[in-house]
Amino acid sequence: MCRVYASLPLSGPQARAGRELLRGAELADPTAELVALDSFGGRAAENARRAAEDPQALAYLGDFHPAEVLETAPLLGEAGLLAVAPVATFVGLGGPTLVRLSPDDRMGAAAIAAWLVDAGVGELLVIHDHDEGYGVPVGQICVEAAIARGLSARATPVWDCAGEAAGDVGEAGAVLYVGVAGSGAVGLWHELHALDPRLWLLGSEGVAQAWLAAELEPGAAERSRFFVAQRAPLGFYGYEAMALILDALPAGDRGAVARAARATTDRQSILGRYSLDSAGITANPAYGRLAVVDGELVWDRG
Repeated sequence: MCRVYASLPLSGPQARAGRELLRGAELADPTAELVALDSFGGRAAENARRAAEDPQALAYLGDFHPAEVLETAPLLGEAGLLAVAPVATFVGLGGPTLVRLSPDDRMGAAAIAAWLVDAGVGELLVIHDHDEGYGVPVGQICVEAAIARGLSARATPVWDCAGEAAGDVGEAGAVLYVGVAGSGAVGLWHELHALDPRLWLLGSEGVAQAWLAAELEPGAAERSRFFVAQRAPLGFYGYEAMALILDALPAGDRGAVARAARATTDRQSILGRYSLDSAGITANPAYGRLAVVDGELVWDRG
């Protein structure tokens, strides 16, 4: 029997998410042996090497965090082993055997820009954290996507002190925070809302936090939207990752399995219909959007 490895966070702060993905993969009724490995604690590369060295292994489901995929995709690519990353979105990921089921940050930026146009916003201010691996580059991608849609857009690092926002917001109709929400996010949201109650307050995936939504005052909550790649429960992504792998396994050896999966076109799945582009990334641009209602994040269907 051929073997499929799953490298996911099964302990630590993301254990719930990792186990939900794994449960989805298990529900795909695998005809292959599924070997689940815990990636928490920096073990993703070790997991990838174990899979690469196993002659019975034909595919690898993982990893969870983009930083892990950056590390493991080259190892798996060198071994010719299909790697299906279900939820990683960082635009810099790649590899000859890598498949990504979630739209990347470029698609997220395009979705935000499209929403701004529909909302009648003419000027966007992007604020970003200082993370050179996410906040800075993705913030710039968002600026470029907005400009491509005819908006005026500019970016600035997140302010260090309260009161600094007033000088930068200017005539912006929306402020987009790209990064990871920290302890000062609630104060920032309320400060921006106080500057102009009509201002749209937007956040990228790392800002879409339940604790932040719970702390927002009603006025700021009403003007908030958060954009996320995930559009379904994580279990759906684990299920589809495994289903795609299972459908590719009959191709034969490692190289054929990877080529079969990356050649996916017009596939009908639990995540909707999608194809993969030449880099192995889903070409389906659909992106999730969350609103805040009664202190909770809910899908924004408007």
